[in-house]
Amino acid sequence: RWRAPARILLVGDPASGAAAPAPRTGHGVWLSGKGPWPLAGEVVTAAVDFTVPRVATIPGGFDFRKFLHGRDLQWQGRLTGWKKVPHPDLTARLAGDLLHPMRKYLLDSLEETFPPVEAAMTAAVLLGVRNPASRQAGRPFADLGLAHLFAVSGLHVGILLGIILLPGKLMGLGPRARLFPLVLTLPAYVVLTGMPGSVIRAASLGGLAAAAGFCGRRMDPLGAIGLLFWAGTVWNPVQNLDVGLQLSYLAAGGILAVSRLTDGFRIGSHRPVRVLGTGLAVSAAAQWFTLPVVASSFGRLSLLSPLANLVAVPVFGAAVWCSVLSLVAGAVPGPVGGYFAGLAWFSLRGLAGLAGWATRGSGGVPFGLPAPGVGSIVLWLALTVLGLGAVRHLRIATKGRPAAGFILAGALATGLCVMGPLSRDLARPDSVTVWQFDVGQGDCGLLVIPDGWSMMIDTAGRFGFGSAGSDGPLSRGVIPYLQRQGISRLDLVVLTHGHLDHTGGAWALAEDCEVGRWLVGGRAGRDLPAGVDSTQVAPAAAGEVLHRWREWEVTVLYPPHRPPDHLHENDHSVVVVLRRAGRAVAVWSGDLEIAGEQIMIEAGMVPADVQVWKAGHHGSDTSGSQELLDIMGPEVVLVSCGVGNGYGHPSHGPYVVGGDTIPLVRTDLQGSVRFEWDAAGRIQWKNVGPKDQSVPLP
Repeated sequence: RWRAPARILLVGDPASGAAAPAPRTGHGVWLSGKGPWPLAGEVVTAAVDFTVPRVATIPGGFDFRKFLHGRDLQWQGRLTGWKKVPHPDLTARLAGDLLHPMRKYLLDSLEETFPPVEAAMTAAVLLGVRNPASRQAGRPFADLGLAHLFAVSGLHVGILLGIILLPGKLMGLGPRARLFPLVLTLPAYVVLTGMPGSVIRAASLGGLAAAAGFCGRRMDPLGAIGLLFWAGTVWNPVQNLDVGLQLSYLAAGGILAVSRLTDGFRIGSHRPVRVLGTGLAVSAAAQWFTLPVVASSFGRLSLLSPLANLVAVPVFGAAVWCSVLSLVAGAVPGPVGGYFAGLAWFSLRGLAGLAGWATRGSGGVPFGLPAPGVGSIVLWLALTVLGLGAVRHLRIATKGRPAAGFILAGALATGLCVMGPLSRDLARPDSVTVWQFDVGQGDCGLLVIPDGWSMMIDTAGRFGFGSAGSDGPLSRGVIPYLQRQGISRLDLVVLTHGHLDHTGGAWALAEDCEVGRWLVGGRAGRDLPAGVDSTQVAPAAAGEVLHRWREWEVTVLYPPHRPPDHLHENDHSVVVVLRRAGRAVAVWSGDLEIAGEQIMIEAGMVPADVQVWKAGHHGSDTSGSQELLDIMGPEVVLVSCGVGNGYGHPSHGPYVVGGDTIPLVRTDLQGSVRFEWDAAGRIQWKNVGPKDQSVPLP
C-alpha cells in the first residue's frame, strides 16, 4: 500500500444522486492505493473513490480532517488504477530526473551505513521518512517530550545550515561567497523532506538571514518570523491549521522574544550556572509559548522535558552532524565516513538507551492537559504578558538575570497548574460517568466512579485487523483522552470475549497504561500481551462484585461459572451491570447473542427497569430477543458500530417494549457518547458531534 498527497487538475461529473459537496478542480486529496505508485510531479488519470476525512469523535482524539486541511487537502481518495498522462512539466522532470534518485540514494546509503533501527531513525530525522521502526524507536523520546527531535523542523534545518556554512567560514569566505552553496542546497532539502510547513519556515528564515548578510545588513529574527507568518497566511491561510507549523512558529517566536528580553538568555553570572540556566530557559520558553497547542493537540507533556532537552539536544545535534558527514565522506574512498557513522551510531544508541531508562517505570512523568477553553487561553495570554513584562522590568531596573529565570520557571509552573490538574478538578462533576467511544466497527467503553475507580470494557480493534503491533482506534483516540484526564492507571479492564474487534487494543493499552486487573471472557486471554502478569488475569463469573462506592455497585451478570461448551464465542461474552441503590442503570452485553441471553433469562440473571443497555453484537438481529427486552425494559439502547461496516450492523430493527419504540443511540451516527448520573441518580447524556459521515463519491 502507498499514500501520497495530490492536487485535482480535472474531475469528471459525479454520478447521478451523489451527495454534495463534491471534489472540484484545485482541491487537494490524500490518495491511497496498492501496487506501483506515481512519482512526485507526475500527472495521472484514475478512477478515485472520494471520502470526506473524519473529524475526531473522541475528546482529544486524532482529528484527521484537521490534519489534512493543514496540508491543504480536502479529501481522502482510493485509487483503483491509474495511468500516466504525458505532460511537459518542469516539476515532473526535475522530480523524476534528480530528486527521486537523490532521495533513493540517500535512503540506500543510510541502510548500508547504519543498523536497521538507526537507519530508520536517521531517515526520519534527515528526510522525514516515517515507518514502524522509527515510530517504535521514537516512543521513549516522545514520552520524554522529545518528539520534536524526530519531526523534521527548524532544529534540523539549523543543523544543516551550520554544516553548509561551516566550510566557507573556515576558509575565510565572506557572506556573499557562503550564500552560493546555500542557494543550491537549501531548496533541494526542503523538497526532499516533503515541504512541511516547519521546514519551509526555518529554511525561509535561514534564507533571509543569508540574504541580509549578502546585502551587508543584520536581520531582526523576531521581525522576520512575523513577516514569514503573515506572508504565509496571505498566501495560504489554511496552512495555519497544521499543528507542526503552529508549534514551529510559537516555539521560535517565544524563544526569540524571551532571548531579547534576557539579553540572549544570559541568566546568572557564573559560567556553569549560565550554561544550565540558559538551557533550561530556552526549553521553558519553548514549552510555555507552545502550551495551548500542546494541550489542544496532544493533551500531555513530560515534566522531565526541560532537563531531557539539556542532554538530548546537543548530543542529538552532534549525531545529525556525524550522520550527514558520514554520507558526504562515504562518497569517497577511505575510512573517514565509517568513523563519522560510528560516532553517529554511538550517539543515537546512547540517547535511545538513556531515554528508555528515563521512561522505564515513570513514563517520563506525563502531565495531562485537558483541551483548553476560552478562559484558559485568556489566562495564558495574561500570564504571558505579565511574565514578559516582569522579565523586562528586572533586566532594565536591577539587571536581575537570576530572577528572570525564576520568573520563567514560576510562570510555567503556574500555567501548567491552571491548564492541567486545577482546570480538570474545577470541571470535574461529582457524578458517575460512562463513555461509549466511537471506535469504528468495535467496542470500547469506560466507567469512572467519583472515588477514582475506573473500568474499561473492551479495547476496540486494529486498523485493517492488522498484527499485534498495529495501530488502532484505542491508541489514536482513547489513550489520548485518558492522558488528558490524567488517567495513567485503570483499575480493571474487561475483555468481554476473544474477538479482535474487542481485544485488538489490549497490546497498546498494556504498553501505555497501568492496569490493575484483567477480567476475561471466552478466549480473550489469548489476545493479551505476553508481558502481562498472569496473576492479574482472571476469568469472569456471574455474581462477582467488581466495585462498590456508596449506593453504587458494579457486578458481573454473565457468564455462569460453567457455561456450556457448545456455545459460540459471542455467547461467552462477559455481561456487566452498573447499579445504583439496587436499580440497574447500565448494562453492557459484549457480543452476547440470543443463546446466551436465554441462559441469562432462565437463570433469572436479567435485571429489570434498566436505564441504558449497550446492545449485544453491535445491534445485530442475532441479539436482543423480545423476551430479554420485555424483562429489561431499557430507556435507551446504545449500539457501537462502524460507518458503513461490512457486517450490516445494526440489523436488529426497532427495539420495542410494550408497543413503544425505545430510543436508539449509535456511535456510527452520533459519535462517542457520554452518560452521567448525578448524586440523585438523574441521567443525562450527550454525544461528541455532530458526527460527520464519510460519503463515497465517484
